[in-house]
Amino acid sequence: MSPRRPGVPRRFRNWIFFWTPATWLVLDLVTYPKDRPITSGFGHIIGGFIAPTVANYPAVMTGAIAICLTAVGAVGALRNAKQRRSYSTLLVMAILFWVWTLVTGDLSQFSLRGQHATVGWLFQTIAILLAAVVAWLWAAGSPERAELTVWNTRQMWKLFRGNWQGMAGLYILLFFAAVALFAPFLADHAKLDPNSYVGNPFSPPAAGYYRWLGTDRMGQSVLAEFIWSARISLVVGLLATVISTILGAGIGIIAGFYGGWIGEIWMRITDAFLVIPWLPLAMVIASIWGKNFWMIILIIGLTSWPGTARVVRSDVLRVRELQFVERAKAIGSSNSHIMNKHIMPNVFPLIFANTILVVAIAILSETTLSFLGLGDPFNFSWGTMLQYCWDSGASGLWWWLLPPGIAIVLVVVAFTFMGTAFDEILDPKLRKREESGGDNRFAKSPDVAIPVGPMGAVVITDGLDTGHPTFGDSDDKGGPQ
Repeated sequence: MSPRRPGVPRRFRNWIFFWTPATWLVLDLVTYPKDRPITSGFGHIIGGFIAPTVANYPAVMTGAIAICLTAVGAVGALRNAKQRRSYSTLLVMAILFWVWTLVTGDLSQFSLRGQHATVGWLFQTIAILLAAVVAWLWAAGSPERAELTVWNTRQMWKLFRGNWQGMAGLYILLFFAAVALFAPFLADHAKLDPNSYVGNPFSPPAAGYYRWLGTDRMGQSVLAEFIWSARISLVVGLLATVISTILGAGIGIIAGFYGGWIGEIWMRITDAFLVIPWLPLAMVIASIWGKNFWMIILIIGLTSWPGTARVVRSDVLRVRELQFVERAKAIGSSNSHIMNKHIMPNVFPLIFANTILVVAIAILSETTLSFLGLGDPFNFSWGTMLQYCWDSGASGLWWWLLPPGIAIVLVVVAFTFMGTAFDEILDPKLRKREESGGDNRFAKSPDVAIPVGPMGAVVITDGLDTGHPTFGDSDDKGGPQ
């Protein structure tokens, strides 16, 4: 009889059961209808989760996801027999996104505006369930790696909790994220209508919920504008960072690993984007392509990746000279295998920490474009609030000026704190430097043994010095995965 294969680790299974509904709820709240305030009744609120505006993403976005899923699923199914079921499910997801794109998109023109479809919520729900199935099948095929992933994540969280800067940034970010997600229930979107006013123009804060932060030049509620602005500012910052990180990390890894004329070409392109002032370039693109927040996301993502590419390339140049990479080349491993199994795990901590910092830059970029009048005219953001305040000559009205300004500063500080904390946690060299200082939030007693993960996996804490990554284990070719 063949030995029984271990199933999905219990802790990883609990992750799937928790994050699947949590992801569904977050994505539904992001695109929840704006015309269903909490006073509209329980049934009306519940019906909003299956409204036509839910999951009304641009067809360009769903089409791009379909292309990526098709490529990853096809290559993985052909090369990795052990995980063929999970990659086959990924191909099913790709088919779903192709159908989603055809149903909701107008393929006759390029558009970055959301497409309304009565079945968008259904496509999104099925996609999330399929993603959970992919994670389940991956863990069933590689239970040791799934258990080690849980173990390493728990160890990272323990270190993060010991960093006061990281926790302070996390609490600030959670507050503004909650304001953004629950905006439909915190403030009636109808209060943003130009014909809707709650008091006299330029009124200071007063009693009454919608007058807590006073009124603007048209007598509208500054509180309602502030709450709904949090959604646009955070969504633009996060999605623009995703685009910037994918471009920057991909170009940095390719340029650093291959070097030669390939690396030179990519670096010259990077230098061209670095020397071009991003603000005039963004202004030209916005004036040509139009003004909506999806376009702002694309503009910021396409103009903020060179810094990430430079940072990642410098680390790849170091990693590719390590002994385990040389051994992998000597035994005939392909370049794609080396980049996926050896280079990527070693530079991932740097990419992750840098991504947190790029979010702050993206939010500041969105604020700058909106303040200059290049933001979405149909949606409020914190930059738009500052623009209206400045244009009306009311910069002395603190109740209108300070809320968006303080929010921008706090969110940027929060991401900066978290980025610094993750940099210290994920980079063993920085952690060693902290530990050598004596009084240190990461310091441990000298008699503590090297932590050993489940199933006998040793958790490597000096990965970037020895060439073994913090996240991963050894493959069958003698190098880290």
